[in-house]
Amino acid sequence: MPLDKSFLVISAMGSDRPGIVDEFSRFVLERNCGIEDSRMAVLGREFAFVALLSGNTDGIQQVRSDIDMLAGKSGLIVTEKMTTRPASSTAPDQIPFRLLGTGMDHPGVVQRFSRFLHERGINIGNLETHAYNAPVTGTPLFHFEMVIEVPSSLPVSAFQDALEGIADEENVDVEFAPVALQ
Repeated sequence: MPLDKSFLVISAMGSDRPGIVDEFSRFVLERNCGIEDSRMAVLGREFAFVALLSGNTDGIQQVRSDIDMLAGKSGLIVTEKMTTRPASSTAPDQIPFRLLGTGMDHPGVVQRFSRFLHERGINIGNLETHAYNAPVTGTPLFHFEMVIEVPSSLPVSAFQDALEGIADEENVDVEFAPVALQ
């Protein structure tokens, strides 16, 4: 890995249309940089993404210099922030777990579970949520998927019991299992 490798996080949002990913990826490639990691989604009628870029120092600086050009040509609202090399994996004193939840949609589900995790010193490494209607009844449902980093000092069985208590109160079915390391 080159010694002068730099990292930049870009986030952007704008009206959804075909070609946005092509335009963005071409913009990055033309500056001799790469997309290391990204999350992209259509939310409502808006396209939103966040991406971690890498490249040599000159390439990353060129991306930063040309951000306004990207925004103008693409119609996106774009922000950027320098960052450091990504961690190679979860910290040695953390165990990655996947937490899935599905239940009737109502305000406060994400906040209740995130508060529960925060109070126990558990970091949320990834979170995806989806609200949708049940196929037959049309009942509003909510689903979340998290990858969390549980301190190895936390008794997992006691944590899981407390988690299931919150799930019962929120009327959410949860699944909790270790993430298979690759």
